[in-house]
Amino acid sequence: MVEGQAVSDIQPKNLICNFRAPNLQEYQRWKAYVQWAKDNGMDMCHLTLSLTDSFMRGIEGAAQVRNGKQAVNIQQNNVFQYQVSKPRREPYALSCVKREYQKTISSVLFEAYVLNKAREITREFSYRDFLEIRHDAFRRIILRLKRKGKIVANPQRTVPRFYSLAERVSEYTRDGGTTQ
Repeated sequence: MVEGQAVSDIQPKNLICNFRAPNLQEYQRWKAYVQWAKDNGMDMCHLTLSLTDSFMRGIEGAAQVRNGKQAVNIQQNNVFQYQVSKPRREPYALSCVKREYQKTISSVLFEAYVLNKAREITREFSYRDFLEIRHDAFRRIILRLKRKGKIVANPQRTVPRFYSLAERVSEYTRDGGTTQ
């Protein structure tokens, strides 16, 4: 090192950090760490140095607390990644009506269809259980059925809105449902 020159002024081309693993198990853990960094698109050296820097800051913070200086800095970054796959329900096919007669089917038939399918579902239902019916048509059917007292909306506001059969309200509450 040249006298009078700071360490940060000297910039060799490659600064290499090596260490020796004490046993095979530790070496395999290191290789898994390196592979994880590669799989997640990170530079292994940069990640390791960042972890080392965080460790050193933690040590300095612990030393300050021991010396009577209590400066607590907490930084937290939360990232929510929803990775649970939701099973989607298979919709029924309205193949009982020929295409040319679909517009002549009365609303009573669709009300009966919704009630019958809701009985088969045996739990609360929403428009997502009736993907074969357009959403606006499903809403009109539900409004008519609510007026007639055949179905009851879940009192908790849910998205999508859930409904239950009026004839089975006691079953839903007995099984732990939310309908009252």
